[in-house]
Amino acid sequence: MNQFVPPVTPVRRPTTGPRISTNYVPTLRSMKGLLLADMDDSMVQMDVSAADSSLSDGQRIAFEPIIPSNQSGLVQPAALHSHPGNELALNRDDTLLNLDASPARNAAELKSLLGNNYSRLRPGAAVLPPPSPLSHKSTNTSGEYMTVALEQAKPRARVEVDIILDGDTCVQGSHLKGRVRVHVRKGCKTEPPVWLAKGKVRIIGYESINEDDRHTFYQCTAPLSTSGSSTNALYISEPDEEGYAEAKEGVYVFPFAVWLPLNDSCGVARGVVQIPSGATVRYIAMVSFKIKCPATNERSIAHFYRNCEIWPRMDPSVVLITAPRPLLAQTSKSVFLGGKGKISLTAQLHRLHWIAGQRCYLKFSVTNDTKKIVKSLTLALIRTTTVFRPHPYLDALPGSADPDACQTSTTRKQVACNVLEMAHGGEKGHASAKGWWTGIPANQKLDFSHFLLLPVSDLFTRYP
Repeated sequence: MNQFVPPVTPVRRPTTGPRISTNYVPTLRSMKGLLLADMDDSMVQMDVSAADSSLSDGQRIAFEPIIPSNQSGLVQPAALHSHPGNELALNRDDTLLNLDASPARNAAELKSLLGNNYSRLRPGAAVLPPPSPLSHKSTNTSGEYMTVALEQAKPRARVEVDIILDGDTCVQGSHLKGRVRVHVRKGCKTEPPVWLAKGKVRIIGYESINEDDRHTFYQCTAPLSTSGSSTNALYISEPDEEGYAEAKEGVYVFPFAVWLPLNDSCGVARGVVQIPSGATVRYIAMVSFKIKCPATNERSIAHFYRNCEIWPRMDPSVVLITAPRPLLAQTSKSVFLGGKGKISLTAQLHRLHWIAGQRCYLKFSVTNDTKKIVKSLTLALIRTTTVFRPHPYLDALPGSADPDACQTSTTRKQVACNVLEMAHGGEKGHASAKGWWTGIPANQKLDFSHFLLLPVSDLFTRYP
């Protein structure tokens, strides 16, 4: 009778924060247990009955998740990959932009995939595949991982792909739809057939500084075979153990529809932002196919991308609700030749969020204790942007990214302005005068409201 073993979650040693100190003399056996625990290989078990309260080897940590089932009691790890909910999640054993890869590697890989400013790939561009259960098939005789070439960077590509979007703007909680075009060219008599596998559609969001220091914060991946159409017409053989099948020459078009979840399983969309200082937030929709030559075991990736926009879904009834307490700002200042008194200003905002292109109304309370008349009021919207440029050499611990190890630069820019001028006084023979605000006379207090028109094109820029 099989005994059920509860799942064990490995606990990693914190790299920062307080350390726990104990008063015992470590032995050789306890040091071995600590070493295995530090390598995430096992847990540590304390033998309280021993004279020296030594630390012995505990249970081994199983990195494969064990999940109880209603029928057999256990579910094999391989069965987890067949669940439909996992098809859209970030693949931890992916060839491109692997989730477990370091930020530096992902940045270099993204740079190779995007090409230069004109989207032109560098000749011989390639990526390095991550370790996998079949990684020995992608190594050379010395055991080193071979780079995977980008098919579009070759002088003569055997496979060309393209992605055509139904629209370039999408909101989380909806589908990004389009079509994928695959062209398998006819090879020479001496060239072996082309084998393809794992056609995928990716929606990738990344931020960059001057087209450098790219960081991926959003990635939604879906296999092309499960995102709206079957790709069986592309193949003329059964897939091998790695999923590759011989492709048939010709041109094929497959529709797709990728669901962008509302939760943060793929990351949180931030919209599109382009700041004159060089910091940008962009998104691309990319299709990719893995290619293999059975005769030489050479690998390559055919890919193509187009720019798009992904925006977060916001509930207007929640976002545009009145704040529990208004945002309040106060200031006071004396004026030249205004006497001993000061002008005191209080401004209030009743909402935390505002929509670009609308009027942002503020309430003002002005107390004029001077001898001067307040004749104008100027409202300005100032955008403050702080860019954090990471510096890995400043990390406190080698191999551990430190968010504080960075160089910051802050810029301020006025993006909107509105001046409220004092109205004209009543003139003889006129039934009205220009303007509505009559200013604030000396030694008086006035409460009023005015608006600032929020810009549309300056904050966010659409990419061609």
